[in-house]
Amino acid sequence: MLKEELIPLIREFPDRSIQWLLETPDNVRCILLIVASELAEKIDYSRLKRINKTFISDDLQKHEADMIFSAPFSDKAEDNPKEIIIYILIEHQSSVDPEMAFRVLSYMVGIWETQRREWISNNVPMHQRKFRPILPVVFYTGNRDWDSPLDMRQLMELPDSFEQFLYQPNILFLNLKATEPNKLVEHDHPFGWILRLIQKEDVKSEEFEDTLRLVANHLEQMPPENRANWEKLMWFLLTLIYNRRERKERSELVKIIESNVSDRNRKEEIEQMGKTIAQELIEEGKLIGKELGKELGTITAKQDALIRLLKVRFGTASETLVEKIRSIKQVDQLDELFDRAIVAGKLDDVGI
Repeated sequence: MLKEELIPLIREFPDRSIQWLLETPDNVRCILLIVASELAEKIDYSRLKRINKTFISDDLQKHEADMIFSAPFSDKAEDNPKEIIIYILIEHQSSVDPEMAFRVLSYMVGIWETQRREWISNNVPMHQRKFRPILPVVFYTGNRDWDSPLDMRQLMELPDSFEQFLYQPNILFLNLKATEPNKLVEHDHPFGWILRLIQKEDVKSEEFEDTLRLVANHLEQMPPENRANWEKLMWFLLTLIYNRRERKERSELVKIIESNVSDRNRKEEIEQMGKTIAQELIEEGKLIGKELGKELGTITAKQDALIRLLKVRFGTASETLVEKIRSIKQVDQLDELFDRAIVAGKLDDVGI
């Protein structure tokens, strides 16, 4: 696997990892099996194609759709499959968006508007213009309970007699942390086992280790023809460990994975993966320090470098945390905190 492909996974793990995994059609299939198994079985994943689009609204604000795919869909009674759009909105933030139904609807309209513009640009005859149906999925990975219905009616003061005029998209919803664990692995899909481990990413060591053993065992059972996805899932697994677990746990967790791998070459490959991830995280820290610490030796530059590193590594740097960092005036102390932040498994390990 090319290093250029892995760097975004390692350095931007919280935001990019799920998207990276869903670039593999069989992992898309797993998501759909969990939320709508009957529909999922009617999609031809061998012809699944990723669509990259940027939608520009009237106020010229760009909206990047999370993951958009096209694929043939056919009911058993139909001879000719119909082309559909699968739209997966990945919501990582733990804050619940009460306007999610409108957000999804606006993206759906954006997809159709893009299709309409293509018709006009290509002079497609009116009788051939058929909008492709969209299967919308919201994939929520946050920890907070999602207590807001995905319902346009909740966003309006709607008279009863007006309900017939309301367009209400049926949105499939996967709340990862709240889903019953057995539901994720009901179809025994390798990606489902990865999702089960993500559920446990913040639990105590013993429980995480038990789940990791189950996941590693199921990944080992993947057939040789699925080699590419095995490698991808393994990269994710190790990057999760280096991003979510404490430093003192990591070597033991990697050993658990290796103990479930029978092939010696694969063991060596996993060992090399771990070294690559660790080194890339260190290089990331050095790069941030170099970019923001050009005025070497100044307190402000070192404070800026530390704050930036915390945002990149852990996705946050609260106002309280920033204030604490700004109050530190000793260069040696800032350097020590920066070094800790490079290798820390979680924010609390930095010790600010």
